[in-house]
Amino acid sequence: MVTVIDFVVQLLVSLVDLVGIFIFEILLGVDPITALSFLVGAGLTTATIVYGAYLALGALVNHLTGLGSSARESAPDRAAR
Repeated sequence: MVTVIDFVVQLLVSLVDLVGIFIFEILLGVDPITALSFLVGAGLTTATIVYGAYLALGALVNHLTGLGSSARESAPDRAAR
């Protein structure tokens, strides 16, 4: 039977192997323009995901606590006309 420790160790070893395969066989196995194009695409995708998570977290905090720029303010007292 596989223990949790064995699973975590195998996961970390696989992660290191995956990074090595990516760097040496995929990124360095193509011409520099293709590698640069791939890295720019990966960077833009990562930035988009991080920004979307930031917006979702901000909306959740706003919903749960009422804090944030779109939080409702108390209605100003209006004079009767």
